[in-house]
Amino acid sequence: MTWKLTVSAKGQVTIPKDLRERLSLLPGDELVAVLEADQLLLTPKNIDFNDLAGLLGQPPKGRASLEDIDTTVARAAGENVVASDGRNSEAAE
Repeated sequence: MTWKLTVSAKGQVTIPKDLRERLSLLPGDELVAVLEADQLLLTPKNIDFNDLAGLLGQPPKGRASLEDIDTTVARAAGENVVASDGRNSEAAE
């Protein structure tokens, strides 16, 4: 499913009601924006971090840096948004 959003003169975007409901967004919720390969991915910040358990797996070269962790979490969060749209999440990479 695709939604068309318009940026206002103040740089604001209104999220359509059906999309807000699908993402369980409430007034005051925050979104995380990731720009990757010229694509903007917005992910609700209301993700349960327990859902991310095991996301990084076992690092092949020892402990991961904070930068590696941030990149992996942002990428996985963006893939979650793309996957929930019904498209193949690997197509976004």
